[in-house]
Amino acid sequence: MNASEMGRIQKPLLTEAVMFFSEHGISREMLFPEFEALLDGLVAAPECADETVEAVFLQINHRLHVRAAVFFTLDFDLDGQVSRLWNMPLRHLAEKAGRGPDMGGGPIRLSCLGFCNTNEYRAGMWKPRQRNGRADLSLIKQAVTGNALGIIGEDEEARAVLATDNLQVVAEDAWYGGNPVPLAGDADAQTDLAAELKALKTAHAGEVTEYLRQITELHSRLSVQEQIHRQQSENLRIQHAEQLSVAQGELLDIKHELAEQQKANAALRREVSRLQNRTAADTE
Repeated sequence: MNASEMGRIQKPLLTEAVMFFSEHGISREMLFPEFEALLDGLVAAPECADETVEAVFLQINHRLHVRAAVFFTLDFDLDGQVSRLWNMPLRHLAEKAGRGPDMGGGPIRLSCLGFCNTNEYRAGMWKPRQRNGRADLSLIKQAVTGNALGIIGEDEEARAVLATDNLQVVAEDAWYGGNPVPLAGDADAQTDLAAELKALKTAHAGEVTEYLRQITELHSRLSVQEQIHRQQSENLRIQHAEQLSVAQGELLDIKHELAEQQKANAALRREVSRLQNRTAADTE
């Protein structure tokens, strides 16, 4: 395996992120672990207190191409915590989403109000629109291209490829069922997608192998550390026992010396008393 293939294996398949919208555009960007912390109540969003926020869940590849987008709403309470009643399987919706617009890397998987295969969640979704003269999809693409989230791209030239002005959008009427509107170069796009899927599967298999190797290595290190810890604990126990034995011996010696000293003191007191009595008798 050459260096190029190793580099491909080490790259993440997809980066998951969430973006919040306000009336002016995108107001907040976060990676999915940060969003999960928000859902778990570990952090709050006081700026969203007592509001229903329009948000989008994104899956982004290492070339900074959006591959899937789920447009959902999020309810916050008065303390800026996410409502405990909120529950949407974002990854599942992204995986089952229909074919959407081309945002630079081929048609994405799109799930939004009016374009969702699961009726159960439509009430908690919204439809991208124009915002201050800018399309929400263009704002998303611009934010992803800006890469404020710090996604590791394939190379610096990848950003130049993602020109926001070249955004290709499937006709809006195709978002609501029926046959998709054909796109220019659709066959080439399908071929590219198939090639990319094959490459991703190969990379995934390599990643799994690497992760298993790392897990095995970590287990081995942990076992060694546990053995060292047990040995150190045993050494400390023995050392403590020896020190305690020495201290107890020294204490016994001190007690013995104290008893001898007390006996000597008692003998001296008796001698002094005897001499005092003899002196008193001689004086009489």
